[in-house]
Amino acid sequence: MLKLNAIKLLENKGYTKYKLFNKLNTIRSIKGEKLMNYTNFLNMIKQNNKSVLYQDLDELCEALECDISELLTRE
Repeated sequence: MLKLNAIKLLENKGYTKYKLFNKLNTIRSIKGEKLMNYTNFLNMIKQNNKSVLYQDLDELCEALECDISELLTRE
């Protein structure tokens, strides 16, 4: 099973969940994409979703300034 390490990475960067949420929506805004609501964001980073879009993973990597191998681990 794959594990999303977003919470661990944001803590290592000194970000709050809200700061990461704002960074993601800034990235989406620049791209002209629909903004994510905070509930969906929390569900994603807490792994309450059964699936995650590649777009979301890419934007999380961009916002956290990390590689996909840091964001996802296999357990």
